[in-house]
Amino acid sequence: MCIRSKVTLLLLAVSVLFCQPLFGQKTSPKNETLLDATSPFEDIAEFAIAKDFASVTKQLLVAEKNRDALKAIFSVEVAKRYEGLMDSLRKAAADKASLVAANDAIELFRLLIDSLDASQLEVPKEVSLLDYVGFKVHVLTAAAKTDWDAIRKTVDEGSIWWKAIESKVTDKKLRDAVATTVRGLQEAAKTENLAMINFAAQIDLDLVDLLESSFEK
Repeated sequence: MCIRSKVTLLLLAVSVLFCQPLFGQKTSPKNETLLDATSPFEDIAEFAIAKDFASVTKQLLVAEKNRDALKAIFSVEVAKRYEGLMDSLRKAAADKASLVAANDAIELFRLLIDSLDASQLEVPKEVSLLDYVGFKVHVLTAAAKTDWDAIRKTVDEGSIWWKAIESKVTDKKLRDAVATTVRGLQEAAKTENLAMINFAAQIDLDLVDLLESSFEK
């Protein structure tokens, strides 16, 4: 699992209600390769925002180990985008450009998720895309000038992804918690409330863990 920032008291209460042991989902070898490769990019995004470049470098080395396996399953177009983002991430890490590195990392994460074969997944890919939303919002709000248009676009995508899987979440309390969080993200983006959007994004990130466990068998 990726490293999370300090958990709020609200999340602790939610976790008591919903948290279950986490197991790796059963899926195809291709999907396993893609999912295994996502973890260092989540960590890099968080470390880069925190300007912990020693940890960024360590996780980048982990990500590099997956390069050959990923190239073997990527299309030519996806491989080209992957290499472009990796080149940018390497340079950003070397230059200690924190926001560029964080953004490259989370876009690499999304590229891997978008490449999954949804028909072979136990946990819907939209769950991981909701993870992307939380990280992307944190990256965007870390900038000196907040790009609210980009945040609203990200939040709107998250709303669409949530609607696609909402009816599949059988635990009503968990379903209501995620729905409330999505609405909180939308309201914060609409009113351009920086504190609220960051709070809602963190709750989103942690609820994703609970969504994952709810789908895993």
